[in-house]
Amino acid sequence: MPVLPVSAFKSGAKVFGKYLDQPALVEKLYNVMPAVLTGTAAAYGTYDTLQAPENQRKKRAVKNASVLGFTVASALLATRGLKMGGKQIFEGIIELPELDKEGIAHVLAKPLSQKAKQLVEKVNDEKILKFSEVKELMKDFSENFKDEKLISKVIPDAESEAPFADLLKLSWLGLIPVLGGITGGVVGDKLVKDDWKKQFPDKVKEGTYQYLNNIALCNVGAGMGALAMNAFDVKSKTARFVAMLTGVLGVGLVAGNAIANFIGKNCINPLFDKNKKQEHKSFRDMVKNLNSERHPEALDVSLHLDDVASVGFVSGLKWIGPILPVLYSVSAYRAGIGYRNGVHQQGTQQKTVDAR
Repeated sequence: MPVLPVSAFKSGAKVFGKYLDQPALVEKLYNVMPAVLTGTAAAYGTYDTLQAPENQRKKRAVKNASVLGFTVASALLATRGLKMGGKQIFEGIIELPELDKEGIAHVLAKPLSQKAKQLVEKVNDEKILKFSEVKELMKDFSENFKDEKLISKVIPDAESEAPFADLLKLSWLGLIPVLGGITGGVVGDKLVKDDWKKQFPDKVKEGTYQYLNNIALCNVGAGMGALAMNAFDVKSKTARFVAMLTGVLGVGLVAGNAIANFIGKNCINPLFDKNKKQEHKSFRDMVKNLNSERHPEALDVSLHLDDVASVGFVSGLKWIGPILPVLYSVSAYRAGIGYRNGVHQQGTQQKTVDAR
């Protein structure tokens, strides 16, 4: 089997990155995401409801509708912002990129080939170029004008003007879906007349775990990576991306679980149960009993995909913004059902799995 040369891989990656950077493509993702997220939530809610015993399905359906409804609404609210009466209450995380009309005009003034001119005009008409068309246009610019950067005047480069502000915004806005999921869980408990107060502590603990482990601390790690690159005056986008991702894995994936469990045991458990003693007295005890409160699972690890997306977003990849609601929603749903290792609570029915 032939091996793809490194140069060919890098070239293909550049074309693919530029393809995804198209403002028209980002806008299309933005417009379809509410329907995609709503449809996915409805499909999962139906599937999960059908997994319940027949006499529990009505209750499960009501709870799923509440949790998923609040989850979808809050995730979209967090990422897209809120307008009321034509007034912007707060801005979301997604800012749609704009075409560089001056840059496009500059390119069109050059002696372009007929095909290249058609492709540039297609972008100017806010249409999406195919991958093959982006590749052809980049090749044309490189061969005929000896200028690989000319494509950036047609499709703007990915860049972020305020990465630390973006990280802070991600942390704050990541909290909204988690709170939305918890709210949906409480409303669902009340609608089916379950004891919401009894189940509320698990929702708070899981919400804390999801927010700290999968959102906030990962952003702290990314920020540390960016600071390190600034300290050494590293400008390479690839190096900065790797440094931030390393920070995410170090602080979020490794330390996040320990910190979330420590807070759960020392702060949340005593808050809801005055007779419950703090189980972690020291850092050594925290490390020793690292997974006794909530151990990470395969899904928890896979949820760090949103951290990779966050790093990409902070690096200026605008196409990632529209898909963030989907990534936030998994954490929000788990918080809403009060997930704990080994027990998935929905109504009075519990699905117990081997947590070992």
